[in-house]
Amino acid sequence: MALRAVAALLVAGWVVACHAAQKSNADKLPGWLGETYSVEATWDPLHLEKLDDLPLPRSESWIEHVAWHPRVFIYHNFITELEAKHMIELAAPQMKRSTVVGANGQSVEDNYRTSYGTFLKRYQDVVVERVENRVAAWTQIPVVHQEDTQILRYGIGQQYKVHADTLVDPEAGVRVATVLIYLNEPEVGGETAFPDSQWVDPSLATTHGANFSQCAQGHVAFAPKRGDALLFWSINPDGQSEDFHASHTGCPVISGVKWTATKWIHAKPFRAGEMAPGRRHEPYLRDPGVCYDESDSCAEWAARGDCEKNKDYMIVNAVSPGVCRKTCGACTVCAENDAACYNRNRENIGFLIFNSSELAPFHVV
Repeated sequence: MALRAVAALLVAGWVVACHAAQKSNADKLPGWLGETYSVEATWDPLHLEKLDDLPLPRSESWIEHVAWHPRVFIYHNFITELEAKHMIELAAPQMKRSTVVGANGQSVEDNYRTSYGTFLKRYQDVVVERVENRVAAWTQIPVVHQEDTQILRYGIGQQYKVHADTLVDPEAGVRVATVLIYLNEPEVGGETAFPDSQWVDPSLATTHGANFSQCAQGHVAFAPKRGDALLFWSINPDGQSEDFHASHTGCPVISGVKWTATKWIHAKPFRAGEMAPGRRHEPYLRDPGVCYDESDSCAEWAARGDCEKNKDYMIVNAVSPGVCRKTCGACTVCAENDAACYNRNRENIGFLIFNSSELAPFHVV
């Protein structure tokens, strides 16, 4: 009995010591106990039942490893149909013809990249926040390392030719990983393909590639499926050297339309000041279909030739309308409810005319 009593005391003392050590370490190393992400934030479809009073469909989620060269993983049912539909509707008014970097660092349109796109600010609303936290939980890299979410739309024939994502930011360093979330699925084409790649299991070429378009055949690739996400690493496991196998292409859409959400993740925090604790983004958005000036100085600037010399600021840039479109004669003041005039203003500066019928395949209200 005495031995049992001594043993019990020793165990009790060990437990107390462990709790004390945990408290001490928790004070020094906040987050080490796993409290950084809540279940609701990271999203488990078996636990989170509703969002803004709308029911969320339940579906099985699982992660599939498809390649080592490059390192590619597919997260099936990463987002719900409700979340996918919401992100498309949030982005649609601001969707503009995509550009590439041209001479002197200017953004220019090019047949190399023929999609429409826009950006959603980090933590722009509760849905965007939840998806970004989910990306962070999957990659084990905090949200502050992520760029804003790029939403892209590819119509028939539109594509993004072979390229690498390893852009280097002066402060955030290189992009180490990309998470590509599919918001809907085209009928044919639109695969994400890695031309210099190798399946982790040769049988995947049959199970995944049975219906690939010609662009994706013979490569590690994935045909878009609404709600799924694809993660690939652009940096080798040494954390420094580039994995050249990660060069990839967005194959041409042959039939239908493709919407995606892209999260680029850097080695270091990206514009950390924009992620101050408790800060939520309500981005100022200009309506490309409405013709107006935003500055009383527009006439003065136009008189000195800025409509031509400073077109990015005055009329339109890579992502948004300019501040003096009316004075520069780049738009028309429309009569009330004149949809044709409104759409012409959008088209004249490269913005998408959104057709809500693209949301018809979604099984949510």
